[in-house]
Amino acid sequence: MDIYTVLEIISVICGTFFLILMVKENIWCWIFGILSSAITIYLYTHVTLYLEAGLNFYYILAGFYGWIYWYKHRGRNQKTPVIEWKAKFHYINIIGGITLSLALGYIMHQYTNSHRPYIDATITVFSFSATYLEARKVLSTWYYWFFLNAASIALMIDRELYFFAALSAFYTVMSIVGYKQWNKTLKEQKTL
Repeated sequence: MDIYTVLEIISVICGTFFLILMVKENIWCWIFGILSSAITIYLYTHVTLYLEAGLNFYYILAGFYGWIYWYKHRGRNQKTPVIEWKAKFHYINIIGGITLSLALGYIMHQYTNSHRPYIDATITVFSFSATYLEARKVLSTWYYWFFLNAASIALMIDRELYFFAALSAFYTVMSIVGYKQWNKTLKEQKTL
C-alpha cells in the first residue's frame, strides 16, 4: 500500500466522522472536517483535481467558520438552530452556479491539464454554496449535498480514488439521513 492510499484512508475515516457528527449536529464535526480536508488537498493535487484541492482549502476555512458559528450557540446551552431559506435564494444560487461552473470549466480546460474540468468545476462551485448553507444550518443544504456527492462518485472512480468514491457514496446516503434529522430538529424548534 503506497502513501497516497494510506492518506486517502485516513482522510476517509476523518470524513466519515465529520459527516456522522454533522448529522447529529455535534460541533466536533468541524475538527474532523478540517483534518480530512487538509489531507485531501495534497491528494487531489497529486491526481490533478486542482479545483477539488482548492475547494478543500475552502472547506478548512469553512470548518473554522462553522466551529465559531456553532460555538456561539453552544455557549447558551442550545444547539445552533436549523433554518430554511426562501426559494428565490436557491434559484439565484443555481443560475449563478451554472454560469460560474461553465466559466471555470472553460478556464480549467484551456489552461490546465485537468482531466474533467467541467465536472470538477460544477462540483466545486456548488460545493462552495452548499458548505456555507451547511455552516449556517440551512436545511436545504442536504439537497445540494445529495446531488454533489452522487456526482463525485463517478469523478473519484475516474481518478482511481476508490476510497473517496466509497466515501462519496456514503455521503450520498447520509444526505438523506441528515435531511431527516435536521428536518426533525426544525419541527421541534417550531413547537417551542
